[in-house]
Amino acid sequence: MGGDGYERSYIRDRVVITAQCALYTACVKWPSPSEHLADLKKYSYSDSIDLYSCGTCSAQMFCLGPAVGDVPWVVTGALENAEDLVQYANHMHVGDTIDGGASVWLPRYADGAPVKRWREGAGKSEELPLDWPGAKALSSETLKAGPTPEITPFRCHCGGIDLKLKSGADLGDFPEEDLDTWFVDKETLKYRGSLECCDSCRLSFGADLMAWTFAPLSHIEFGGDNPPDAAKFPRNVSYLRDAVTAKDKDPRLGTLAMYESSRDVQRYFCSKCSASVFYAVNDRPGMVDIAVGLLQHPDGARAEGLLKWLDKVGWAQDVAGGWREGLANTSKRLLNEWTEKTRGPAHSSH
Repeated sequence: MGGDGYERSYIRDRVVITAQCALYTACVKWPSPSEHLADLKKYSYSDSIDLYSCGTCSAQMFCLGPAVGDVPWVVTGALENAEDLVQYANHMHVGDTIDGGASVWLPRYADGAPVKRWREGAGKSEELPLDWPGAKALSSETLKAGPTPEITPFRCHCGGIDLKLKSGADLGDFPEEDLDTWFVDKETLKYRGSLECCDSCRLSFGADLMAWTFAPLSHIEFGGDNPPDAAKFPRNVSYLRDAVTAKDKDPRLGTLAMYESSRDVQRYFCSKCSASVFYAVNDRPGMVDIAVGLLQHPDGARAEGLLKWLDKVGWAQDVAGGWREGLANTSKRLLNEWTEKTRGPAHSSH
């Protein structure tokens, strides 16, 4: 979607929704109130809003319903990177995140003032201070501790995907030469969390910045109770691809579907609610990227008992020259400031 038909400097509401498989989802009112959406896949997120996505690759595209005035709102990740196209206006439903989610890293107005954060709807709920939920939640002692809990469930919004992620606590026993150590923090054995803005991921998520973590397939299990002799979750990306596309698909894989975005890359998503789940690439056969927004971690949307966040925004070259360049640059600066404030200097591993 190009920028030529849009008003410049859209003011957009940004909604933090952990169950939508990113730390946030961003939408802006679409210029045409009668846009035809019937060719897109529809999912009823709630009684007041429906989500529309691509039925092939799961890319989020639009939302529509009483919650947005019964006119289409476009997911901003679907927009091109035209200059001065989008501006942040509100961080909504921040209370759902428990810990503030990605709002602590997201841009401020051009004059440096922070974008308003609301517990629920903008102007209709409590406005939260910039340091919400407070220093206790950002304790450096907690952030420097080892990973907890041992098992973290991760699920999509509709519940069609129900899996579990084992922490990296046991990875310290691996010889360093046998471990892709860039995805695990060596001091805490927490998985790395990363904000990224690559075009391919953006189009899959519908988000301008994607939140990923990285884990071995050996640490992913099916949800629920499984007997000891039950087949394990696939331990190799080629086995995972075959399992998901098999005619006699294991029912425990639920609604997990796959789209090959390039010859050696597979993107996994929920075929019902379109939630992004995994990124897999053939040259990393034993591991996948996991969408952080799926993690049902007791600490909140950033899952900091399980993850340690990198102080960078990856793939910034993909946003050069457009409105997302400012988004990436400001988010990187806020990530660094937040890192200094909460745990002392840290450095990216890759």
